[in-house]
Amino acid sequence: MSLFSRRQDTQSFETLAEQAEKKVYLTCLRMMRSHEEAQDALQETMLRAYKAFSSFRGDARFTTWIDRIAVHTCLDLLKKKKAVLSLDMLRDDGFDAPDQQESVYARLDSKERLRLLKEGISLLPDDMRTVLVLRELDMRSMEEIAALLSLPEGTVKSRLNRARKKLCQYLSQHAELFDNFSV
Repeated sequence: MSLFSRRQDTQSFETLAEQAEKKVYLTCLRMMRSHEEAQDALQETMLRAYKAFSSFRGDARFTTWIDRIAVHTCLDLLKKKKAVLSLDMLRDDGFDAPDQQESVYARLDSKERLRLLKEGISLLPDDMRTVLVLRELDMRSMEEIAALLSLPEGTVKSRLNRARKKLCQYLSQHAELFDNFSV
């Protein structure tokens, strides 16, 4: 490979990566424990993607290809650190947005529900947690999740179903906090 074609590949990668960076970061943030760990995962993802860019054939969209790398990078980092999932993004998604008129007790219940939900999700095995996060927080389709994880769609559906059941079992131990909510 000539120096010119390498430079052209680098420019192409930089353009595509810049467009996908925010989406990849959000994927990393939802899978990792903190913003700092998400930044590390993003950096590792970009490095892995750059190294593998010459093998990118264009069969799928670049964003799908790099998202797949991000998911696998996050899973690798979680395995290395035995990390648990942080769902700070749930607060942004409205799980901890108490109404101004709510009583002190209702706000406490809301915070406790959020804590238990985070805890329940963090206790799920990595494979189930990943599918749950991609489906419920990232709002991805089953086909997209299957492609990202290189799994048959049936396996994705099975893991999602098992993740939901395990989460419901965990949350049912605190039914008094979740009686008006569908889990």
